[in-house]
Amino acid sequence: MAFTGVRTDELNKVGSGEIIGDVGVVSSYTTFEAGIKGGLFAKYNTTSKGLELVDGSATPTIAGVVKRDVTGAIEDAGAYTAANANSVDVIEAGIVTVDVVPGLTINKFDPVYVYNNTDVATTEWGKATNHATDLASDGTTAVDNIAVDGYFYKQIDTDVWSVRIK
Repeated sequence: MAFTGVRTDELNKVGSGEIIGDVGVVSSYTTFEAGIKGGLFAKYNTTSKGLELVDGSATPTIAGVVKRDVTGAIEDAGAYTAANANSVDVIEAGIVTVDVVPGLTINKFDPVYVYNNTDVATTEWGKATNHATDLASDGTTAVDNIAVDGYFYKQIDTDVWSVRIK
């Protein structure tokens, strides 16, 4: 018997910070900066051995994409804090959903970069982009974003894409 009334157009619209499929590399961190959010890239602090927000710092080491807090609602974009989490999971390899910088034209197989415009403090830090550089606030100076060994795979929703991280 076939199911009727199933909305297959909504089945693929998961939020960011989800791993797609059974194959992936996920690490857990008990040391993390408050404010880390699922669906964004996080950087690794070699001194504290923990996670930090991408913040425009020069040459950060990208740990991966923060996994959504499974104890929260799917639509909840809340941040991790010491009060609500003992650890944070980061997807280092596999197919994962990420937030992307709004307004971009992205194609399948475009390379992935982490938005890290060092010139301007921004709410876009840690989101995925397909631009190797972006203009600084003066409109002329190119600012490097952080290259990730991966590519865009499929648009999931507005400003959410699945990416394959190698």
